[in-house]
Amino acid sequence: MKKLVLAGLKRLEYVDTPEDDFLTDDSVFKVRCCAVCRTDAKMWAQGHRDLSLPRVPGHEMVVVDRGGHRFAVWPGKSCGHCRYCRGGRENLCEEMKIMGFHTHGGFAEEVVVPASSLVPLPGELSDPIACFAEPVGCVFNLLDKLGSIRDDRVIIYGGGTMGLVAALVFKDAGAKVLVVEKSEEKRSRIAPFLEATAISCLKDTVESEFDVVVNACADFIAFSLGIVKAGKGSRICFFSGITKNETIESNLLNLIHYKEAVVSGAYGLTRKNMVDGVPFMEKYQHFLELLVEACVSPVAVAGLMQQVVDGKALKYIIDFTGDYLEEFSVLQGGGSGNGSPIDAEKNVVAHGIKNGNYTGAHGQSTSGCVMARSLDSSGGTSEKISGNISTETALPGEGFCRDLIKSISPVDMAMAARVQEKIDNKTKPLGALGTLEQLAFQMSMIQQNLNPCIHRKALFVFAGDHGITEEGVSAYPREVTRQMVKNFLDGGAAINVLCRHHHIDMKIVDMGVDGDFDSHPDLIVKKVRRGTRNFALEPAMTRQEMFTALGHGMSVFLESHDNTPVDIVGVGEMGIGNTTSASAIIATVCGITPAQATGRGTGVDNKGLIHKTEVIEKVLAFQQPNPADGLEILEKVGGYEIAGIAGAVLAAASRECAVVLDGVISTAAGLVACVINPDIRGYLISGHKSVEVAQKSALEYMDITSVIDFKMRLGEGTGAALTMDTAEAACKIMCEMASFDDAGVAGKL
Repeated sequence: MKKLVLAGLKRLEYVDTPEDDFLTDDSVFKVRCCAVCRTDAKMWAQGHRDLSLPRVPGHEMVVVDRGGHRFAVWPGKSCGHCRYCRGGRENLCEEMKIMGFHTHGGFAEEVVVPASSLVPLPGELSDPIACFAEPVGCVFNLLDKLGSIRDDRVIIYGGGTMGLVAALVFKDAGAKVLVVEKSEEKRSRIAPFLEATAISCLKDTVESEFDVVVNACADFIAFSLGIVKAGKGSRICFFSGITKNETIESNLLNLIHYKEAVVSGAYGLTRKNMVDGVPFMEKYQHFLELLVEACVSPVAVAGLMQQVVDGKALKYIIDFTGDYLEEFSVLQGGGSGNGSPIDAEKNVVAHGIKNGNYTGAHGQSTSGCVMARSLDSSGGTSEKISGNISTETALPGEGFCRDLIKSISPVDMAMAARVQEKIDNKTKPLGALGTLEQLAFQMSMIQQNLNPCIHRKALFVFAGDHGITEEGVSAYPREVTRQMVKNFLDGGAAINVLCRHHHIDMKIVDMGVDGDFDSHPDLIVKKVRRGTRNFALEPAMTRQEMFTALGHGMSVFLESHDNTPVDIVGVGEMGIGNTTSASAIIATVCGITPAQATGRGTGVDNKGLIHKTEVIEKVLAFQQPNPADGLEILEKVGGYEIAGIAGAVLAAASRECAVVLDGVISTAAGLVACVINPDIRGYLISGHKSVEVAQKSALEYMDITSVIDFKMRLGEGTGAALTMDTAEAACKIMCEMASFDDAGVAGKL
């Protein structure tokens, strides 16, 4: 008998052994097909609490008896007399034995099956699709726990096979279903299924107040987010086990209490659930076909297990008959001898769908449902689901942003020697004016003029709230952002005083404050949304929102500059929680640890600092932003005001205008802008040295040094305002200070 035997971790061996004595028993059935479940693959990779080796895996199978009658197999064997079995909940039986775990399963040509586990199959249902009887039955068990879901809004986290089967079952039951799947690769793979079924699937959503929340993945972050998305009186179904040894914040669990949500588990299935699922499979066989990754011969299975573990495939079906291998086009052939692991590239057969536009397993497919977002009148986002839209379609604002980014040229250093010569020929010892000389040199190079001058100074304070404050990372409540912006508009903040003193044109830019303001001549409203999302649970912003915020920052500077040219611009910020965002950005780009990047921000105590560091560690482990992709960094862990600053910095560089960064937040924004286009470095001036530890790494990355060090950590643009005045003084030194020749001094001191 040919079978696949799990002999040890990652040791799945294909062997051919003599038939055993029990093969004459009426309980022995021929296996026609058996699906590879992700649980099988995890057992191969990690073991299982119920597993003893060697073991033949497999619990999603179709078998046939001597009379040619086909059956799906309920993979459990219960005691039959405990209170769970008597109550029709045999899946909870303490004596439960599961095929493929406690006993040999369906990865073999023959298998022993008790008569009580057999579920007859109709002739119209193909063997590969009948293998879905077990996962479909699990969803029917879930449906039993939820009760009626007709007209309910359901959100399912996880776009794997189980999540999609659940979505199809729920849609058939009359629910309005949304699947959330963060993996772009997986969304692309399941696009044919989504399009055929008209099931909506998004990377994320701004919607909430769902009637039913289902976790169909092991990500505890997704489970936490599901609690947030649940509406009052909702039902939360714990459908998939989550990663072990993770911590869910108690403030999230408190939401269950406040919302009076009902939480229920759904584990496995009963035989009745499987029986109930058979008509469903008949009805939707043409859709379930789209969840078959491939039909494969047994010799190919070992090499495919890692792919299944990693969630890189939908459902592989092992064909022990060869019947389906003839129907489908062979991609590759070959095999290996008995008792050896098998090459994943061999004996894989694509499940070719012969109707519609689905021409291959998943390689050539029509586009699926993708989300097109547009700003609504409230400054938030609206979402539309449509088919046949490329995921590469330009989002609003993207073209404008990319064109401006491409237009930036680095500072021309051709006249550097002449500039330095003029500085050195001033009536002073070489280098005696220290940083003033460096500023004079930089302003001359930026303006390409031996006599640089500053006619107009402008400063923009970008403001926005942060969803990450839900994690308790700030000593101040979120409301302070709105209150401080009101203070700016009233003229009573430190930045107002400094700008008045140094004759700097100051404007406040509302990028995402959770609140509204009366019209004011110094207020520019560019609100993207009322605060970013909590990036401990999901990306801080959508991709469209990121480009919108970046573009708003660009337009704020360009509109001001086009009205009256700006010679030097400062950037400040206000936003409770934004040091957490800045620390995450700097840790990502500079490759330092969250502990090295995290400071006290608004003044958290020692315990608060530890907590803040832990939050950033979790965030970066979850989001994993690409350190070489500034746009992705903004999208995943940025802030609307940080994106706005980055946009203003890029726009200023495109107009060859000097930019003065302030503290750690604006430095983080400048750092992201530098990642987006490194050619901006020559235009950047660091206003002051912040006490926030992350700034040092960011400045070293950009190879710039702070002008002043007043031990400040206020933000707002205060350090930038002071340095802008110093830069103006440096220009006056360049233009008005006499040279040795002008002064008639015989020689240099």
